[in-house]
Amino acid sequence: MNFVESDERQALRKAVYELGKRYGHDYYVRKARENGHTTELWQEAGKLGYLGVNVPEEFGGGGG
Repeated sequence: MNFVESDERQALRKAVYELGKRYGHDYYVRKARENGHTTELWQEAGKLGYLGVNVPEEFGGGGG
């Protein structure tokens, strides 16, 4: 098992972190109190291509 992340994987991790940071804790608390959904976050994550990166490539994912 390889525990060293590639530069590409490190860049993805940083980019996803930055996305999450833009929304932050207060966003989640507000949505939870309103019984709302985090639609904006998921839509942006999808546009950026972050959804499905952990799904094997043979099933249409990113293979991560």
